[in-house]
Amino acid sequence: MRMNWTRTLYALSLCLALSTATADDSKPLSREELAGKLNGVDPSQISDSPVPGIYQVAIGSTVAYVTKDGRYVFQGDITDVASGANITEETRARARVAMLAAVEPATMIVFSPKDGKVKHTVTIFTDVDCGYCRQFHRDIDKVTALGIEVHYLSFPRTGPNTESWSKAEGVWCSKDRNTALTKAKLGGEVPQAKCGNTPVESHYSLGKRIGVRGTPAVFTETGDYIGGYLPPATLAKVLDDPTAVITDAEIE
Repeated sequence: MRMNWTRTLYALSLCLALSTATADDSKPLSREELAGKLNGVDPSQISDSPVPGIYQVAIGSTVAYVTKDGRYVFQGDITDVASGANITEETRARARVAMLAAVEPATMIVFSPKDGKVKHTVTIFTDVDCGYCRQFHRDIDKVTALGIEVHYLSFPRTGPNTESWSKAEGVWCSKDRNTALTKAKLGGEVPQAKCGNTPVESHYSLGKRIGVRGTPAVFTETGDYIGGYLPPATLAKVLDDPTAVITDAEIE
């Protein structure tokens, strides 16, 4: 059985601490040897980091680093000073792309530009009762008019067996999900229709694995997490140029 990586760093630290007593500090461990000391980790999830003597352990979008002797573990971002590239975030982004690509498109609620001209696509983990989610959706027509296609995944922050969860399932079970979602986000009544299994649980689980902590959680096509709520014009600016500097006035 694989380790629950919602507590990745703690579990990884514990496993390494238990193995340290018998570690030969002068002998680097192979990936297979290190994986054997980390319950639930496959050797394929361990790779050389850009820093000599350090392994990278990547489980989904969670990244940690381990010295090759298996003695020390740490978490944080590694940045290439010469290029300015955040190596750790690039690893996370690649993992997010793969995880989001595995989502069945039919389970998403999609809002597309009316003219069919898609310039950018964003995937957003959303909660019907989230204030900023509602604020973003009030401007959904402005967002799509800028050529941005929005793929919504359900992430009721309060978790299973709560009102927000029931609303998310009600939206999914509606005949017209787009209209139902819009109505729900405007504070309207959500149909309490039942339709068997819904993707709410799988979306919520994916959000947990990908590192969602709040909503809306916005991810680009390249796996970059660009944070929460942004007004339509500011979102378009960030998507056009990820290095653009955003002022406080642009996110109000």
